[in-house]
Amino acid sequence: MNRFRQTLAAAAAALALSLTGAPAIVDDARSFAIEAALPYLDAQPGSEEKPFAIRDAWWNGDSKLKEPKIFRHQLFKRNEYWFWMATDDLRGSVSIAVYDAAGKLVEPADKFNRAHTAGVKIVPETTGTYFIRVVVESATTETAHWAVVYGYR
Repeated sequence: MNRFRQTLAAAAAALALSLTGAPAIVDDARSFAIEAALPYLDAQPGSEEKPFAIRDAWWNGDSKLKEPKIFRHQLFKRNEYWFWMATDDLRGSVSIAVYDAAGKLVEPADKFNRAHTAGVKIVPETTGTYFIRVVVESATTETAHWAVVYGYR
């Protein structure tokens, strides 16, 4: 009888878990990066420029302070790109830069650093592989979680 009750309890627990679905996971750094992007996703009144469209692709990781992380991405001539970075440490700071295939820093068309977010706007002169360099400049712990989202027009 005791074995029957254990089996019944296990079956009830499995059924309850299957009805609730998988737990949701939120990446706070990504949410903050998207929040930093919001002003650039709407067309300005009276402007003929299209707003930036945010892409589904994004990058994230955990980094030690001042330890650069670099990832590659294909950019296309005639497009404009914004890369927005954030850390989930509200007292932290981050930086982001873009380099061309030769390792030369691409001069940004616009950029910002605010609180725990940063952004850089790039207008590539040529189509090709570019490198996005991100750094957690400061945080309240030895390592910090970060995320980068991007948009184009």
